[in-house]
Amino acid sequence: MKGTAQTDELDTDNSGIKEELKQVALKAGALVFGVADASAFTAAAEGYRPTDILPKARSVVVIGGAKPRAGDWQSPNYQHMELSSTNDRITALSMRLAHSIERQAGYYAVVVPPGVDQGQLPFMSLALAAELAGCGTPSLAGPVLHPEHGFMYFSALITTLSLPVDGPLTQPACPAPACVEMYQRSGATPCTATCPIEDNGCLGGAIVDGRWSERQYDRGRCMARVYNYWVPTFQKILTETLDEPDNEQRRMMINSTLFSRSLWSMTYANISQGQCFECMRVCPVDQANRQLS
Repeated sequence: MKGTAQTDELDTDNSGIKEELKQVALKAGALVFGVADASAFTAAAEGYRPTDILPKARSVVVIGGAKPRAGDWQSPNYQHMELSSTNDRITALSMRLAHSIERQAGYYAVVVPPGVDQGQLPFMSLALAAELAGCGTPSLAGPVLHPEHGFMYFSALITTLSLPVDGPLTQPACPAPACVEMYQRSGATPCTATCPIEDNGCLGGAIVDGRWSERQYDRGRCMARVYNYWVPTFQKILTETLDEPDNEQRRMMINSTLFSRSLWSMTYANISQGQCFECMRVCPVDQANRQLS
């Protein structure tokens, strides 16, 4: 198995390997494919960088896809997206690419776990990886948006194989031109009008010269709405149930819809998602692909 800097110096630029991996990913359903330099993750905290997961890492391969379908955006019951569009499928594709790198190219490859590590922090930020690999740019609400495909789920693999780097996009996807036009007319964008931070929402900001000059995002408030049925809810209800002295009340809490839904989310989804999509629902990026002719 290869993986040392000395070995890589003898290799070519590996553009052919990169193209093979890209074609495999796109044919298997990925919408975007990009490569970031493993040493570029300086914005990440120590302990959450590529080399903290795989020593001597050289490249981070990012793929995106498995986004909600056109019909998903039409449904008023957005909770169904929790399983109809998750990162499970795109993570499985990363596993396939990692297998190819190790068996065919002879370099180590590790898929970044899609869950969270200590303190509810991801093992490595997939958003940062996607940005550094040119797969999109951060939106006001947090998710990375691709200028053509909009919101999607990302997966990343770290490898000791040195691949040509794509680098970040030069033009941000957010704010979109339609958002800038709306802001100039009303002082709000579709997402800030839907979830205004000044009215118990999560989003706010100012646009100057077509770019966000000020960003307001209440992460704590947003998490409380997005993850209503996941691990934090399970922990909260379990604590309250154990502290409840009345047997009948404890039985009602354990059998409640909220507790049952939380267990279901944890059991059937790698990461429970899709419990609030309203800012993404009104986002004009990718709107053309959400309407069937």
